[in-house]
Amino acid sequence: MCGRFTQTKSRKEVLEQLGEIELPPLFHGRYNIAPTQTVAMIRQAAPNRVEAYIWGFANPKSTAPVINARTETLNERPMFKDLITRNRCLVPADGFYEWKGKEPYYFQLPDKSLFAFAGLWRDDRCVVITRAADANMRGIHHRMPVIVPANLWWRYFDDFQPLGPAPTLVARPVSRRVNKVSNDDPTCLEPADEQIDLSLFPDGE
Repeated sequence: MCGRFTQTKSRKEVLEQLGEIELPPLFHGRYNIAPTQTVAMIRQAAPNRVEAYIWGFANPKSTAPVINARTETLNERPMFKDLITRNRCLVPADGFYEWKGKEPYYFQLPDKSLFAFAGLWRDDRCVVITRAADANMRGIHHRMPVIVPANLWWRYFDDFQPLGPAPTLVARPVSRRVNKVSNDDPTCLEPADEQIDLSLFPDGE
């Protein structure tokens, strides 16, 4: 799944990487973005503008919002199947967290550059599309977000193929401060008190 992520890049860094694109005020350093919060999002119909949407669809079966959409069932679930053609979106990020037990790990591209989660939107809300974890993630969690590198954003809008090879990610254990949503500052990315060797978790564990 995908339940927390970061967008720590400055406005200047984002514009240097993406070129001319309209950015909202909220697009600044954020270290612990969580469901139900407002996130930066780019809609398929407005690819040169970043807008503010709420992360999570209302869930008719629970008070907890639906924050992820599984690639395997996109065409089956009524909540998502009518959104795939015209309501695709991208949620910019530069890293995300996943947990093994109570231990948080931070995943990002090797060059720490900006990427995006593939997503869907409806009204003023959005969800992140997920897939089965690849070998790089499998020792931590069995699911991962569908990641679109910045140079492929516009291709994603033209052709929805979320199951292409996932980009290589690097991971490290970080502070448990990220476990608390109200902690949203650089200390969330500090090294864990006890460093854990990721090689101890073989593929498929």
